[in-house]
Amino acid sequence: MEKTEIKKVCKFCHIEKPLSQFEMERRNRDGYTGRCKLCRCKMRSQNGEYEREKFRKHEYKSNTPSHYTDEVIQRMMSATHCVYCGGEGNRISGDANELVMDHIYYAGGYAGKNIDDNIVACHRSCNTSKGRLHVYDYYQTSEKFTDELWHEFVKQFARRLLKYDPSEQEIETWKQGFADEAADLRVVSPAD
Repeated sequence: MEKTEIKKVCKFCHIEKPLSQFEMERRNRDGYTGRCKLCRCKMRSQNGEYEREKFRKHEYKSNTPSHYTDEVIQRMMSATHCVYCGGEGNRISGDANELVMDHIYYAGGYAGKNIDDNIVACHRSCNTSKGRLHVYDYYQTSEKFTDELWHEFVKQFARRLLKYDPSEQEIETWKQGFADEAADLRVVSPAD
């Protein structure tokens, strides 16, 4: 006698699926949720739950309070390209081109804060290669972080902090500020 697998219709996609495709929910009569795992995953991705969870986990791991607003979460969710190399990103977990959160200033070091202005979206591979480098030093060493991308990066960073569109002269001043700051840090803590 063959054992038949019990199935259920998802209330969202209306497809009949095995119970293993649903999460358990004791409050429901059949003991399972009405939404399949795939629909739940799609919904969480669309409404920002995954991004909020990433921020919450980061706050827990770094043992520092975060002050992220819905604005930065929305910015992370709507990002389509890496801020450093300009390449198109994806949402495939663990992929080199997955768009992840990066602290412009390393979160555990100099000026690294869990605030909106210090967060950008970049490829997982760019995040790994940047590591704890100052953003200017990363710009200098990366073949992918072009002059055009550097200019746009500084412009967007200044725009977030100043709350207005900076002039070209202000952008050049910010660029020089990043260069001076990186040089000062190299003097204070030279590489081993």
